[in-house]
Amino acid sequence: MADIELLADASAFEAEIRAMPNGQLQAQMLVQQGSIHAISFLLAHGCTEEIAQDMLVDLRLNAGALRDEAKRRGMPELFEVDQTAGFH
Repeated sequence: MADIELLADASAFEAEIRAMPNGQLQAQMLVQQGSIHAISFLLAHGCTEEIAQDMLVDLRLNAGALRDEAKRRGMPELFEVDQTAGFH
């Protein structure tokens, strides 16, 4: 199962991304842009629990659709559960 982690050491992160295959690097670029978009949205609109919950519901629906399509294609499961920060 894949894991999303925060890397405090910039040199360790740079070494990790240098070792990534192209497909994984592109996927990480997409993930980072999604994260940037989400946080910038919260900064622009305010971070209320309601806005965050609405965003989380949409993201989980999209993640479920992506998992279903990956499963249909016979691709391996990357995440057994949603990657949440301590609550579900």
